[in-house]
Amino acid sequence: MKHLLAVVLFCLFSTLPLSAPDAPEHLAFTRSQLQARDFTKTTTDVHGLSLIQQYCTATLRHCTLQVPKGTTHPPVADFVFVVTTDGLRWQEVFTGADPYLMGTIAPEQQLAYQNQYGAQTPNERRAQLMPFFWSKLAKNGQIYGNRAYGNQMNVDNNLWFSYPGYNELFSGGPDDLRIWSNAKKQNPNTNVFEYLNKQAGTRGKVAAFGSWDAFPYILNENRAEFTVNAGFENRTDGPVNAEQVRLNALQHLIPANLHTGVRPDSLTWAFAKNYLQVAHPRVTLIGLGETDEYAHLGNYAGYLDAARHFDACLADLYQFIQNDPVYRGRSAILITTDHGRGNKDGWCNHHALVEGSDAIWCAVLAPNIEAKGEVKQPMQIWQKQMAQTIAYMMGFDFQCEHSVAGPINEIFE
Repeated sequence: MKHLLAVVLFCLFSTLPLSAPDAPEHLAFTRSQLQARDFTKTTTDVHGLSLIQQYCTATLRHCTLQVPKGTTHPPVADFVFVVTTDGLRWQEVFTGADPYLMGTIAPEQQLAYQNQYGAQTPNERRAQLMPFFWSKLAKNGQIYGNRAYGNQMNVDNNLWFSYPGYNELFSGGPDDLRIWSNAKKQNPNTNVFEYLNKQAGTRGKVAAFGSWDAFPYILNENRAEFTVNAGFENRTDGPVNAEQVRLNALQHLIPANLHTGVRPDSLTWAFAKNYLQVAHPRVTLIGLGETDEYAHLGNYAGYLDAARHFDACLADLYQFIQNDPVYRGRSAILITTDHGRGNKDGWCNHHALVEGSDAIWCAVLAPNIEAKGEVKQPMQIWQKQMAQTIAYMMGFDFQCEHSVAGPINEIFE
């Protein structure tokens, strides 16, 4: 029965035109694969059924949230900072430390962590865990993704882990047929930072710093032609001062057995901050990663500390912006994550078979937008909308060889 329904769906969807210049190439490719199959000879073609599912899902996605070409609008900010932390669950963001998972912390550490993160109410606990987020940002910005209010943000890819998530986040849509693992291969999709680096006013003024050493591949550093520093790379391009020389040397003192290609977030932030001071880029990505590292180890205490440190980096970035005459009053900060995680005992993991791994969140702090705080209205927004949101902040309409989802309009209303 499922087989028959799938074939009927393909017959219906395959009548949709794909001749538009912005139609994704992989849809036509998948259609040709399916049309070459003879489904009348077998009812157990698992790969064929999987292709049908991917084709129908991708076709539906292509028909939604498209940005009209040629739109123009004034910029919301002159500078944009995009800050991500890998795999930080919405549960901790909106309710703080999970009392159940706090019970997994080693007995000798229990009292200290209860005192630091274990307040009685969810609102108190989240303020303990992320004090900047729930004070300055909640007062002056917008926060999305508290599913307790039906305010939902999800990834749109079907894989629910890092590379597919970052690809969707930066390129404006999923690409499950080509980005289906965390393997370090060059991303074929143009990303919003690459696009902005080619525009008048932002050309040569884009930079990215990441803890994970896969970021140069996700952003396709060789093709993108903007500063990308990630993993344990030295930074030698652009202005290099004595502090940068010191940071380049310092990172290599970390024993290789203490990391898996993920530089400590404190160093990644130090690299980024030094570059901001000497180069003042207009568009900056800062991708942190320790939340995901500790989660995969099942170390809830380390995960909480990493979330707290992420919040401290946000606070330091905000203070840096306020103290810098170039950035002050002219900068937007967009904050999000690449994927969610499982619930309760499944919290360590995230992939398509772990429920909850597609649930994410985002926040924004910018001039000229309404300070809505925690948005509690029921709605559905998507990770794929973030790329166009970044471009919209700068007054651009992100267009490239693939379709790009529209911005999160609720931010600007």
